[in-house]
Amino acid sequence: MPKSSASFFLEFRRRVVLPVVSVIVFGFVLAAALLWQLAAAQDQDELARSQQFIRRSLEQRAQAMSSTLKDYAAWGAAYRNLHVKLDTAWAYDQENVGPPLYSGFKYDYVFLVAPGGRIVYGVLEGQLAEPAAMPALGGGFQLLVDKAGAVAPNETVPVTGLLDVAGRPVLAGAAALSTGSDPSVSAIPGPPSILVFGARLSDDALAALGEQWFVPRLRLAGDAADAAAPPHLALPTTDGRITHTLRWTPDQPGRAMLWRVFPGLALAAAALAGFVILVVQHAAKAASTISEGASRLADAEEQMRHLALHDAVTGLPNRASLSRHLQEMLATGRRVCLLSIDLDRFKPINDSLGHRAGDVVLGEVAHRLRKLVHEHDLAARLGGDEFAAALLDRTDDEVERFCQRLQRDLAAPIVHEGCELSVGASIGIALSPGDARSAEELLRVADLALYQAKRDGFGTYRFYAPEMNEHIASRRVLEADLRRALQRGEFVLHYQPRFDAHSMRITSAEALVRWLAPSGGLVRPAEFIPLAEEIGLIVPLGEWVLHTACAAAVQWGTIGVSVNVSPAQVRSGDLTATVERALRETGLSPDRLELELTEGVLLEDTDRARDTLAALKRLGVRLALDDFGTGYSSLGYIRRFPFDAIKIDKQFVADMATTRGSRAIVQSILGLGKALGMSVTAEGVETAEQLMLLRLDGCDEVQGFYASPPRDQAVIAGLVQAQAPAAAGGPPPPLEHTHRASA
Repeated sequence: MPKSSASFFLEFRRRVVLPVVSVIVFGFVLAAALLWQLAAAQDQDELARSQQFIRRSLEQRAQAMSSTLKDYAAWGAAYRNLHVKLDTAWAYDQENVGPPLYSGFKYDYVFLVAPGGRIVYGVLEGQLAEPAAMPALGGGFQLLVDKAGAVAPNETVPVTGLLDVAGRPVLAGAAALSTGSDPSVSAIPGPPSILVFGARLSDDALAALGEQWFVPRLRLAGDAADAAAPPHLALPTTDGRITHTLRWTPDQPGRAMLWRVFPGLALAAAALAGFVILVVQHAAKAASTISEGASRLADAEEQMRHLALHDAVTGLPNRASLSRHLQEMLATGRRVCLLSIDLDRFKPINDSLGHRAGDVVLGEVAHRLRKLVHEHDLAARLGGDEFAAALLDRTDDEVERFCQRLQRDLAAPIVHEGCELSVGASIGIALSPGDARSAEELLRVADLALYQAKRDGFGTYRFYAPEMNEHIASRRVLEADLRRALQRGEFVLHYQPRFDAHSMRITSAEALVRWLAPSGGLVRPAEFIPLAEEIGLIVPLGEWVLHTACAAAVQWGTIGVSVNVSPAQVRSGDLTATVERALRETGLSPDRLELELTEGVLLEDTDRARDTLAALKRLGVRLALDDFGTGYSSLGYIRRFPFDAIKIDKQFVADMATTRGSRAIVQSILGLGKALGMSVTAEGVETAEQLMLLRLDGCDEVQGFYASPPRDQAVIAGLVQAQAPAAAGGPPPPLEHTHRASA
């Protein structure tokens, strides 16, 4: 080759080939990154939707239980035969409040709680059961009963919550019996009897619930590792404890899209690589090769751009394209209506006949939806069985007629391989500018309206109303306030003293965190601790509580301090270092600090819990097992961990004088504690009779409102100073003096 030709081709490669190749590679990488990002966004949207549907399904189940419970509790005949006088034959034999509740409503538990807290009638899985044979009702059963009973005389207001019964989650409802609208029955004075229904969230029940709400393979987590894996949803019981976690396998439309376009991308990559090699090897044909390669790349980029903005199954615009179109429509200032459309009965078709049949249905739905919209409107598929339609310049009446026609068209059978398939649609409607002024907000409120339509029954449509947003808005405000609360110093500690059961001298005080919210007033832990756990605030909050409580104990001088430890603090792996730092910085002696842990903390990861507790014991602090008797406690279980003390749950103390088995349980726990060399503290001591029985049974310490409610640091210091003469040799202060001083 002549030198001039060689120079020409070298210059051509430097000025033309290399820049073009660089642009091609950059465009390919940019397009691939955009596609990947859009696919990940689709998968995340699908996960968020499934989480929202799970919450909706549980709320709907609880509402249905409340409605049934009110029908039974506000019934004059039930008031006469269950509260005025207990007639078991009327309730069970005549099937008024008995087997039909199990066979017809799937309520595994039916209890009647008499005034005073004693269970006097029960039906387990449709069979009459002796009250003594009732299972242990943990997870806040007493809180649920107390809340149901705290109503005006002869009123019925059902309450619902989640309990932990025999290691399984149970959706429970409670309501006070009343005469209802029956004029033939007269109310009698005194506290009401409480009717309680409970339905186990079994694996079969959860699977059916998930199928109904399009959440694949909904189940309970099998163990701690399973519960920690994504996606998961914790189930808090009525008393705020997390005892169970839901797991499921969400659809991944984004990943499916990537698998569909991957061969095309691989082909484009191979073509690009071949193009570059061809340019390098055949510089003489550089100009024509570059032109052809650029054309092919432009086509590939256009295809990828189309795939990034359109649904691969139906060909409709996707969420990103809908959002862009909504912004353009809203910018014109004209009235925009957004319909959020969710197919009814689609998941059974997809599961029973396969994804091919499901894709046929989705394609036909897209075809029918596309036929209904006008030239300036837009139909889109958001993912899964969710579609949307953006309509321009429609009146409310026109929107309603559109929804009615859409539901009628979608209900028409779809023929596939000789079978007639049928689906329906639930629709949420949002309008601009009244409901929202931005694309993002319009999508959000349309989804809230869809949620309401699904709650009201399949095949309905609902316009957005502001009250639909109140619950979500209040939660967001609470979350934002809680995130700022620690920096603003809005948390405070109160301390509830523990007393020697015989001398009634204060031996220690338990630190209880309260939140002085910006709205005013102290917020109880049950209202914000679960949210703090959910948003990751519980670890720094727990560290602040520990440090503040240790500093307070140093000021008191002689008594110890007790601090509760959450599961998240144990999981963080930094609890031992945190405790060591708090002791060092405050100067508190380790033997004056007691850490209280519940059984749930230990059950999450037994090996980690054992190692953490052993490390804490090496620091010299005391360890107490809180709420003993409400979970899976056993002798072998307790001996595996180095506890110094156990605390009897207050529900057993409350029933000592009224329930036959409660005192025996308390005596057994006291005997177990003495046998293992542990001190035993009884929580929730509210009466002189309870204190007397605990003294007779040899209880070491008591704690409760009878002796002292929670007080601030200064009051505790005064109580400690007041008992100083007794410590120096004088007589201890009498109980009534201690109670009066704490008030």
